[in-house]
Amino acid sequence: MELFNAVWPFALILFSCYVLKYSCDTFEQSAAYLGRNMPAGVKGATVNAIGSSMPEMCVVIACLFFFNDPTMVMVGLGVTAGSAIFNGCVIPALSILMAKDENGNKVDSISLDKKALMRDVFWVLTAEIALIICLGFDSFTILMAVILNLIYVGYGINLYINSIGHESDEDDYEYEEIESKGFFSDILTFNFNSLFFRNRDFSLWRAIAVLAAAIIVISAASHVLVEGVVGAADIMSVPAFFSGLVLGAAASSIPDLILSIKDARKGEYEDAVANPLASNTFDTTIAFAAPLLVWFLIHGESSLPLVPEDGLEILRWSIVGVTAAVAGSLLFKYANVTKGVAWFLLAIFGGWATGIAMYLG
Repeated sequence: MELFNAVWPFALILFSCYVLKYSCDTFEQSAAYLGRNMPAGVKGATVNAIGSSMPEMCVVIACLFFFNDPTMVMVGLGVTAGSAIFNGCVIPALSILMAKDENGNKVDSISLDKKALMRDVFWVLTAEIALIICLGFDSFTILMAVILNLIYVGYGINLYINSIGHESDEDDYEYEEIESKGFFSDILTFNFNSLFFRNRDFSLWRAIAVLAAAIIVISAASHVLVEGVVGAADIMSVPAFFSGLVLGAAASSIPDLILSIKDARKGEYEDAVANPLASNTFDTTIAFAAPLLVWFLIHGESSLPLVPEDGLEILRWSIVGVTAAVAGSLLFKYANVTKGVAWFLLAIFGGWATGIAMYLG
């Protein structure tokens, strides 16, 4: 029984990874249809980023409402903050390393649109700087929640302005069918288009139905993930904040990772890089602050004390430091982002992870 109790939390985390992986496939299928008319970079920064960041948002929702313990918001903070570092380093790096051209041939480097990259970098740094300022106080207030949400609204307006005048070409859209291997296989892999519509081509409402079902599954998996993160923290005798920072962040970032790699392998480099950067903007604003804003309004509270955690100060500044290093490396080589840049990004993440491990030790 002791062995079972020791293994069970990690089994929950692995199970949530499995569910997130396949629900992400279904999500990407419908997201590709809904974003088919968007200009390069905008689909990754909106439809993909928001949908693939649902796990982080649902983790915060679970901590505040499902567990009914506001102090557990620190677990949600650990997951969203850790995801920001994972997204910023690992996802762009793997996207570069696994990139292919439109013909499916491997490439040695990719090129990015400087204007779009600067736009995404500006907003993610704005969001992260605002977050670390908020975390410097003894409590998180309703005004802070409003400010963080408004930052993402500003980002959305910026994206809308950039998309004005874009001429869509629906002939460029290629329907991506997830192969059906039978009814039970469809259930196990959350192939909702096959289950609901027999893999027929998408219409607007079919795509929305599949997207909604995928998000529901992602939400449920996020609840399971929180259970695993809290249990793993008890087993490892570390604060739940750190368990969320490492284990929870890696698991919840699986949708971002898969979506970006798929885009990179299809030659859609702008979306592959825009997705993790925009996800970080979403994670540090809407995913963290929107559930808190709702919690404030429901409970009639104006602030929530932030439970002091060892290492919170290090985390606050490492978020911005890592993002700035990633942004600098991508902007410096935007016209020819080589695999050397990818290895540099992985080295940054490795250094950060090593520092966290040493701190825990």
